[in-house]
Amino acid sequence: MKRVLPLFAALAIVILSGCGQKAQQASRTGSDSLLASNPVEPPQGNLTPSTQFQGGSAPAATPPAEAPKPKPKPAPKAVAVAPKPAKPAEPPGVEVPGGTAMSVTIQAKISSETANSGDAWTGTIAEPVVIGTAAPFPAGSTVSGVVLAAKPAAKGDRALLLLGIQSISVNGTQHDISATADSMIAGSTRVRNVGAVAGGAGAGALIGSAIGGGKGALIGGLLGGGAASVGVAKSKGFQVTVDEGQKITFHTDHATMVHE
Repeated sequence: MKRVLPLFAALAIVILSGCGQKAQQASRTGSDSLLASNPVEPPQGNLTPSTQFQGGSAPAATPPAEAPKPKPKPAPKAVAVAPKPAKPAEPPGVEVPGGTAMSVTIQAKISSETANSGDAWTGTIAEPVVIGTAAPFPAGSTVSGVVLAAKPAAKGDRALLLLGIQSISVNGTQHDISATADSMIAGSTRVRNVGAVAGGAGAGALIGSAIGGGKGALIGGLLGGGAASVGVAKSKGFQVTVDEGQKITFHTDHATMVHE
């Protein structure tokens, strides 16, 4: 009896294993038949969607358009500024102080009887004008002048003549300069001293010379000068006359720079 039990157990195990194999085969057969009737094509490549479908058929939201960027303003054009031309260096010069005396030789006769204010006259520098070690106006320089005032002789009044300088030319270069001579009034001591009045001191000298010269000439000169003053009061009077070649002294009206 003990030997029969193990035999039944072994037999049961064999039967059970056979049933299991048949079940596995049946299962495989069923699966193969299902695959044969409904073949499934294996997926090609990676079909994993990059985004999950949220449902519905609405298209994806369009991102908002960016606002147009402002156009950059063009930089202002640089304006080329031409450099200012350098001022030419002034040539060296000499300053003629105001009041500087200049002796001028008159080239043509000037008379208060015919001259008018504004009339031009010419002359030359009689002696060089020296300023320090320089001589801006050498002798012989051409002088351009003007009659500043002229009044002919009249009964009870004296004739008058006033001359001025406007410019002086040196070696072809004209220099503007203002200078004035002393007023010449008929019968005045100043005019008689320069011999500018016909019939005044000149006439007195002629009288003295006729007497015999020397002391007589001095007396005649004094008489001539006195006669000029008396003549002005009792007659038409004498004209102021500057003869050709006469020297007149002028004085500069103000300081003037004279460039070479």
